[in-house]
Amino acid sequence: MNETISDSAPDPRRAAPSPLDSNDETLASGQVPRGPAAPSAGSALAFSSKERDLSGAQLGEYRLVRKIAVGGMGEVYEGVQLKLDRRVAVKLLSEELSREKEFLARFEREAKSAAALNHPNVVQVYDYGCAEGQYYFVMELVDGVDLSMHVKEHGKVPIPEALGYFEQAVNALKFAARHAIIHRDVKPANLMLTRDGTVKVSDLGLAKKLTDDSDVTMTGVGMGSPHFLAPEQADDAAHVDHRADIYSLGVTLLFLLTGRRPYEGASNFSVVLAHANKPLPTGFDLGTPLPDELERFIKRMTAKHPAARYQDYEELLADLQRVKAGHGLSLNLGLMARDPRNLQRLAITAVTILIAALAVPLLLPGKKPALTAPAKSGAAPSADPRPSQVPPVPADREERPRFGGTAAPARKLKGRDTEGRIELPFPPPPQKIHNPLKDGPIPEMMAEADRYAAQNKDMLTGIVDRYWQITRKAEGTSLQAEAQRKTDNAMLTHELKSHELIEKLQAQMESLLQQGKAQEAYNAWRAYPTDWRTRETDEEIVRILNQFMPSQFEPTQK
Repeated sequence: MNETISDSAPDPRRAAPSPLDSNDETLASGQVPRGPAAPSAGSALAFSSKERDLSGAQLGEYRLVRKIAVGGMGEVYEGVQLKLDRRVAVKLLSEELSREKEFLARFEREAKSAAALNHPNVVQVYDYGCAEGQYYFVMELVDGVDLSMHVKEHGKVPIPEALGYFEQAVNALKFAARHAIIHRDVKPANLMLTRDGTVKVSDLGLAKKLTDDSDVTMTGVGMGSPHFLAPEQADDAAHVDHRADIYSLGVTLLFLLTGRRPYEGASNFSVVLAHANKPLPTGFDLGTPLPDELERFIKRMTAKHPAARYQDYEELLADLQRVKAGHGLSLNLGLMARDPRNLQRLAITAVTILIAALAVPLLLPGKKPALTAPAKSGAAPSADPRPSQVPPVPADREERPRFGGTAAPARKLKGRDTEGRIELPFPPPPQKIHNPLKDGPIPEMMAEADRYAAQNKDMLTGIVDRYWQITRKAEGTSLQAEAQRKTDNAMLTHELKSHELIEKLQAQMESLLQQGKAQEAYNAWRAYPTDWRTRETDEEIVRILNQFMPSQFEPTQK
């Protein structure tokens, strides 16, 4: 839910959508167009948040003027602080959350943390409390719209503007991180754009204070929007750090520049799996080609593993300045090209530079022009810390005629299948047990699956198989939703851990190949656990082996 409130008037050209339309990310996050104030609701605090309208009611020292947002955590009203005659936004927690003692303890702790953040790019939290059994907190009323709505109304954001909005958000989160607070739900709907172009980060009510050792948590709280979620956050939302926010910032920047979210799916679960397993689409993939340096910048922020991202905001901001400087040059050239009198000068300059670049190597004694420039010592490292995904062509790779002709038939190599692909370095997994649990009442089967999962945390396929068996049996019963949730969580855990280990073993393999240790590189995959293997993981490992291993490699099987 978006804590920050838009104070802008609605566009009369657009019909006001329902504030409860959960299919719209902006509305679902709590922003609705301004409408007329409803009659006084008196003390109607007992109604559900979707039915009631408390416009005109008084809550403590605050008078509620009008309802302006409804979301997953409750309602938001424009209000007035009576003592100071100050316009504010008042968030009322939903009845469901107000009954959760663990959540209320966390709510109080995090409201105090958020109130300590005083920064021009952070929505200020003023107060929190409880009146007539209703929990609430009070924050700054922002005159503007969120960036999700801004993109919806105006389309994708030009690069200079997008980088400016992005930089303000980074500065806000950097400030919060210095106070040991991370956001955990960074997305366009939580970045408010005021009328004067200031970006303010909202929704810090879901933040986590890093210095707090309390283990107060609540399942599902802090997960964030699945469309902007860091892969590790879905696996363990309670223990992520600021690098999860950096990932979400990168996806948010891509959204601003292209007007599209990188992954869509039939369910939140499928979107989460896409973030964990699929490469992030480029701007070109999403219909908006971007400069190479900007693509590399986004790629670094959105690396699947936190260790491959920017490790702090200072490093990120330093690269952002380089990206802005490079794009500034492109803008200047573009402005020159708009004037026809400059086109000829641009063409002559470009040809002159090209001729000079080609001529210099020819003029140097004893030098031949190189097809690629050697890396300079002290040059800035690549934005992607991982080794290149395109390996050098091995010396023993068979040369094939490029334009017609025939090549000598390749001999059958040891350790390869009938299609010539390198086989896996381990035997097939044991026969799959489709019904690992003894059939019985669903609650008893669920308890047995829970015990197995608690005692065998690394038996990932066994855990998935047990919950999947219960899900099939529970279809059409009151326990179906719980069984499906546990199955989805088990599958997600398997996907995330498998992906993480495969990337780790691939990096180890590439390192050994660079040392000329092909057999050791092949053997590295034997560390992949049998109890994690599926047909999909086996196919992924085979693909990696055949992409990177030398073409004539003959593995020694143990």
